[in-house]
This record gives sequence, C-alpha cells and structure tokens, in this order.
Amino acid sequence: MPKIELLNSKVLTEFPSGSSVNYHHERLYLIGDDANNILILDKDYLQIESLQLFDYPGKRIPKADKVDLEASAFITIHQQEYFLLVGSASKPQREKVFLIPFTETGLDMKSLRIYDDDKFTDRLKRKGIDEVNMEGITLINDYLILTNRGNRKNPDNHFLITEVGFWREDKKVNLNIVPVQINASDAPSISEICYVETFDMLLLTLSTEASDNAYDDGAIGNSYVGFINNITSKLNNNQLIIDTLINLSQVHADFKNEKIEGICVESVHDKTLVIHLVSDNDNGESKLFKAKLLLP
Repeated sequence: MPKIELLNSKVLTEFPSGSSVNYHHERLYLIGDDANNILILDKDYLQIESLQLFDYPGKRIPKADKVDLEASAFITIHQQEYFLLVGSASKPQREKVFLIPFTETGLDMKSLRIYDDDKFTDRLKRKGIDEVNMEGITLINDYLILTNRGNRKNPDNHFLITEVGFWREDKKVNLNIVPVQINASDAPSISEICYVETFDMLLLTLSTEASDNAYDDGAIGNSYVGFINNITSKLNNNQLIIDTLINLSQVHADFKNEKIEGICVESVHDKTLVIHLVSDNDNGESKLFKAKLLLP
C-alpha cells in the first residue's frame, strides 16, 4: 500500500479557500474559490507573485458573487500553453472558464479570456447529473477529465471525460460520464485529480463534509488521497473504482479538520513522489502541505 509522509505545512492567513494547486516550471500556482488573485509560490511556499483576477473589496469574494474557481490545469492549444481555471458551475454565475496564456515571462493576464460553459452544464444535466459541482481537472493524453463532486443528498461522484475546448460546446465535443465507486464508510466526495504519467496512475483528493448541496459548506470531516492504477486502460469502463484510499488524519495531526481540495506532483524519483496539497478550512485561510508519497 502507498504511504504518505508529511514534510512540512504552512498556513496562508491572507489567501482564502485554497481549491487547486499546480506545479509548473518550479513554481506553485494556487487558486481559491473566493480569492481575488492567483498566488504564485516557490517550492518552500515563499510568495513570488500575486496576480489579480477580481476586484472585490476585502479578502474574500461574497458567496453569492463568486465564480467559485475550483479546478485548474496547464494545457496546450495549438502549441501555446495556457493556465485553465474552471468554475464549479453549481450556480449560473459559476459557469465560467478562464484561459490565461503562459509565456516566457509567466502568465499573461492582459490576454486573459473568459468563456461561458453553460451549454456544457446543460448537457451534463441532460445526461443525468442532477447537481453540477465540478471541482477537479486533469489531462490524460488527449482526454480532459473533470470531476463532479457529490454531497449527502446527491452522493454519486462522476468523472466527466471530455476534451480541451469543452467550453466551446458543440456536438463535436466528446463527453462520457463515468460514476466513481468509493469504498469508504464515511462516504467522502472527490475534489481534485492529478495524473502521474510515469506510473499511469491517477491521484485524487477526497473529503467528507456535512452538506446536502453544492452551494453550502458544512462541518469538515476526514480527507483522503486516493489512487486509481492503470487509469488509461480504464477510461472507457462503465464505472471506475478507487483502488486505494489513505486517510490523511491518520498520517499526521496537521491534516485534522482540514478539507483537502488540491493536489499536484513536484517530482518523481524511483517510486518516491514529492507532492503538494492544499486545504480550505472554510474560515478564510488556506493551508499547504508538502509530503513524500512512497509507492510500493
């Protein structure tokens, strides 16, 4: 069974609601679902830059107004790299996709483009997703995988297997909705996903929360890191099963009462991965964790 060893952690008191983290060109790119900015850090969690996305007063964007950016990934379109940010689509104002070009000097905020993905959301509902709440994203070869998070009232979690450009919805965009089986007694729901090409393995973050819908927060329970092995051979399955779950509260006390939302990989050496996780404690702070992931 894989093992996780915590290396260090850091509370970000001024950056709220961490929802996704990416490691790209030796920097960490952090977004929060009600944060005004993108936070860029080095590997030791020292701030390099803060890039403004919104201009709301105060540290946190009001719940009724936020785009609820929950998922992010670096992608390539026509040989140009972009930072892709996706709203949860749990409310109409959250049906947004942000696309920021990545250049030699970093993110080109002046060329930011914002798209509506309401047609994609409508298509999900027609295909049987009762409550849309997209929280994770990753690339696996030519597939773009999104996660739809469940809750106590709608407990099913799904992978939305589509392609780059899903926000420009038309009949040519592929979409396959696959339920995910989670074998845990406290029924955690999926947030972020991260593909590790070296091992053809999908990493997932999951957490329990006392909420009956995709809008309201609830009391935080356990958080997990999950694993799906040989993922590329399983993408056409009718159902996906998480092979292994690690309860992070049993790894280290620092993980208790933290809703882990984002995960990324810094490095791979033999069967040891250095990973970063980010949590949202629902109190206007974020917490980062650096850990070793030891594969059997």
